[in-house]
Amino acid sequence: MQILITIGVVSGIILLYVVTMYLNERVKVPESCKEAYLEAQTCETCNTNGGSKSCNFNDTLEFLKEVKL
Repeated sequence: MQILITIGVVSGIILLYVVTMYLNERVKVPESCKEAYLEAQTCETCNTNGGSKSCNFNDTLEFLKEVKL
């Protein structure tokens, strides 16, 4: 009986994950974030240059931490 409960809990978690991923894909990127989203999708500076100073991603993250919405 305990194994059935465990299988049910694990199946429920997997199902919740799949449903969440499906719903997340259907949500559109807000207009105010679209430019940053597109830039982030094509950014390869950190992978190729080891996080060089030419990338302002870290500066942007620090700025966003300071900004309260």
